[in-house]
Amino acid sequence: MKKLSALLLCLMLVLSCTFAVAESAKKEDYTVVTVNGAFNIRGITPEGYRLEDTQSMDTDIWAVFGSEDPSKPSFSLVISFLEEYANVERLNDLSEAEMYALVDDDPSLNEKIDIMETDYGTKVMILRSDDPSFDFACFVTLYKGYEVGLNVFGADNGTQPLTDAQITQAMKFLSDLDFVPVE
Repeated sequence: MKKLSALLLCLMLVLSCTFAVAESAKKEDYTVVTVNGAFNIRGITPEGYRLEDTQSMDTDIWAVFGSEDPSKPSFSLVISFLEEYANVERLNDLSEAEMYALVDDDPSLNEKIDIMETDYGTKVMILRSDDPSFDFACFVTLYKGYEVGLNVFGADNGTQPLTDAQITQAMKFLSDLDFVPVE
């Protein structure tokens, strides 16, 4: 009888662990965006957000994330193939001057630029608006010739300033993206 009780107790413990793992997996909201059949970008959708729309236009792919909370910024993931960077595996492979050249060819940009590394060692350029009436941040990196940008606009179409916590949230979202080749 003791063996049967011990076996039942072990079975209950194993099942409770299995259910706990399954429950925690449900809480993560993964988003997968397929990029021209070349690779998938997989990531955990920021808390309080959902993937609202994905569009493919010529060589660009847009994934728009929204929140029902109007005080939260909006996110859009933009992926574009850049022929001149076709042989570049990652942004880390470029010199600092080449990195700045990646974003300097748009004369309408009027922002400050910083280069940072994610927790995984991937370099990311952060472009911040210097216009107080329109706050945005753009996080840019490269993967296999594709420019991957995460645009973050302050609430109310950029009229509200982005907080440090919102910038950190966006950097974490980009840092946690997983680039998976399509087999």
